[in-house]
Amino acid sequence: MRVRIDKRTFLYSAAVMALSNVGLQALGFFYRIALSRFAGAEGLGVYRLVFSAYTVVNAASLAGVTMACSRLSSAKLAQGKPEQIRPLARYAVGIFVTIFTLCAAVVLPGHHFIATRLLGDVRTAAALPIMLICLFLTGFENIIKSLFVGTGRVQYAAVSESGEQIVRIVAVITLLALFGKGDYGRIAALIMLGMAVSECFSSSFLGILYRKHFGKLARTRADPGLLRHVLDIAAPLSIAAVLINLISSAGSVILPQRLVVSGMSESAALSALGVISGMASPLILLPIALISAVGIVLVPSITAAQARGDMPRVRALTDKAMTVTGLIAIPTTAALVPLSPSLARVCFGQTIPLPYMALLGAAAVFSYYQMMTASLLGGIGAQRRAAIAAVCGEVLQLGLTWVLAARSELQIYGYILSMLISPLPVVLANLWGLRRKTGYRLRLGHTLVVPLLCGATVCLWVRVFYTALLGIAGSQWLAVLLAACSAALLDWALLQLLGVDVRSYIARRVTRSSRTGIFTFL
Repeated sequence: MRVRIDKRTFLYSAAVMALSNVGLQALGFFYRIALSRFAGAEGLGVYRLVFSAYTVVNAASLAGVTMACSRLSSAKLAQGKPEQIRPLARYAVGIFVTIFTLCAAVVLPGHHFIATRLLGDVRTAAALPIMLICLFLTGFENIIKSLFVGTGRVQYAAVSESGEQIVRIVAVITLLALFGKGDYGRIAALIMLGMAVSECFSSSFLGILYRKHFGKLARTRADPGLLRHVLDIAAPLSIAAVLINLISSAGSVILPQRLVVSGMSESAALSALGVISGMASPLILLPIALISAVGIVLVPSITAAQARGDMPRVRALTDKAMTVTGLIAIPTTAALVPLSPSLARVCFGQTIPLPYMALLGAAAVFSYYQMMTASLLGGIGAQRRAAIAAVCGEVLQLGLTWVLAARSELQIYGYILSMLISPLPVVLANLWGLRRKTGYRLRLGHTLVVPLLCGATVCLWVRVFYTALLGIAGSQWLAVLLAACSAALLDWALLQLLGVDVRSYIARRVTRSSRTGIFTFL
C-alpha cells in the first residue's frame, strides 16, 4: 500500500527546513572560508560595518511585514479563507515599498555622512547604494517566502534559499577574484553586489511560484480589518527590530573604538571584529540551522492552533519546542567547543583560543533559548512583549560592551561576556510571558537537566577522543569527522539511557510519566 506524505505536517515541514538550513550552514561555512581568504580579517570587519547598516534598513522594511504574512496566511488557511492571501500580499508589498522608499530617500543622498559619522569608516560609503538594490529584491523574496511558510509550502522556501546561497557564493567569489585587488571598501562593495545578484535568482524563482499557486485564487476584497491586523503585527515588530538592529549595529561600531581604549591598535581592533563576526561566531552557531527550522515552522503551527481555540495543542507545541532546543543546542555546542580552535585554524588560518570559544558557545546556547521563546510568543500574538524584552536585552548588551570591552584585562572577552549575560533576563521574561498567555510551565528536566548531562559528557569525550585520534590518524579533518560522529552516537545513547526516545518524541506528543526512565514519550 502506498503511503502519501502530507506535505503540511509539522514533522515534514520541520524536517525540510532543517535539511535546508543544514545545507545552507555548510554552504555558508565554505563561503566564509573563501571570504576570509580574499578579504582577510580587516576586510571582513569593514564588510561587517556595511552589513550592520543593511540589517537596520532590512529590519525597518521587512521584520514586521514578513511575520504578519506568515501568521495571517496560516490563520486564514485555518479559517478556510485561502483567497485572502492575495489581499494580504498586496498590503504587505505596499507597506514594504513605502518604508523602503523612505529609507532610500535617507541613504542615497546621505551615504557619505552615514559612512563617516555613523559607521565610522569612509571605506563603507561605496557599498551603501548597492545595499539598497539588494534590499529591494530581498523584500519581494521574503514576503513571498513568508506566505509559503505560513501555508505549509516550506519546500519552496528551502529550494529558494539553497539556490540563492549557491548563486551568492559563485557571484561574490568571482567578483572578488576579478576585481577585489583594491582597498577594503571596494571589497565590501563587491560582496554586497554579489548578494544583490543572488537576490535576483531567489526573487524571480519565488515570483514564478507565487503566480502558479496564489495567482489562481479568485480575486476578492480584503476582509474587514485585515490591514489593521497586518499593521498590529508589523508595526511593533518593525519598530522593535529597528531598535534592536540599531543597538546591535551601534555595538559593532563602538566595539573597535572601545577595544582601542583598552590598548589595542585600530587595525587590530577591526580585525578582532572581523574574527568574531566572520569566523568564530559562524563556527559556533552551526546548530542554529536545526533550531531555526523548528522556530520557523512553529509560528504558523501555533497560530493555527490558537485560531482554532486549541490551547492544549499550543502548550504541547511550546513544550516540544523548548525541549528540542535544549536537546539540540547544548550537546551540539558542547561537541563543537573543543573542536572549534582546530577548525578555525584549518578553515580560516586563524588561531582562536579554547576559552574564547567556550564563552562564545555558552552565549550561543542562551541566544537559542531567547530566539525560541521569542518565536513562541510571536506565534500566540504576544509579539509586543517579546519585542520589548529583546530591545531591553540589546540595551543591556550595548552597555556591558561599552564598559567591559574597554577594560585592558578583558578586551574582546568583555564583548563576549556581554553576549553571554544579556540574553538571560530576556529568556526569563519570555518564559513568564508564555506562562501567563498559555499556562505553559517549564520543565527543567526536559529543557535543561537532560541536555546539560549529555552536553558535559559529550564535551569531555570529544576533547579526549579528538586528541587521541589526532595522534593516531595525523589528519585534523579525519580526527574532527570521527570525533563529531562519535559525539552524535554518544549523545543518542545517553538520551536512550535517560529514557528519551528522540524519534517518538519528534513524531508524537510529550507527557510526564514515572513508569519508564526519567520521561516517557507517548
